[in-house]
Amino acid sequence: MRALVLGLAILSVAKISTADTISFGGKISQSISDGTGPAANNPALNNVADGDSYIVTLGFPTSITGSGAFNPLAGATLAFLDSTASVNENSFGAVSLTVSADGSFFDFSLLGCVTTGSGCLVGNQLAVNFKIPTAMLNSQNVAAQSIPALTPLDLLEDDGVTDIQGTVDTYSYAGAVSTVPEPSSALLLGCALAGLVAVNRMQMKKEKNV
Repeated sequence: MRALVLGLAILSVAKISTADTISFGGKISQSISDGTGPAANNPALNNVADGDSYIVTLGFPTSITGSGAFNPLAGATLAFLDSTASVNENSFGAVSLTVSADGSFFDFSLLGCVTTGSGCLVGNQLAVNFKIPTAMLNSQNVAAQSIPALTPLDLLEDDGVTDIQGTVDTYSYAGAVSTVPEPSSALLLGCALAGLVAVNRMQMKKEKNV
């Protein structure tokens, strides 16, 4: 019975790990120190400073392999982290993502509505626009570029008062269609079976010594 429980636990963890994620980051170019704010709904944002490094992580239970409008992106999770100041914002509700073909590039447009405060329509949101080479959609550590007509980038707003801006310098995609090899189902099953065998041997040894 214990062996069966262990096997199910291993397989369940393997299943959870198959969710796809997009992450991107850069540097903060405008913060509270430039006269915008203060942040009311998430006071921690007042500690964000110019030059800080940040990363945004978008998770979703599907795969994105080409252009499309994912509005809303069902089952998505979104998080902003200023890794320099250890400040985060993860109170996001509806998330929309549009990936548009633009010559040899894909243009990304991401909108995440913050659930605290007055709402998305009054500037309580995370909004990002950037582009990457088309061939690198499902790759990691890709150099991202700004979209000239959409700069400066209004990265994160707290009720339209706190206007945090930043650059997008790097992009990574991880998941089932990532170009970085992921554990195959056969490998995961093999690990699970190995765990079952080990537990069974221990149980048999214990019973023999009784």
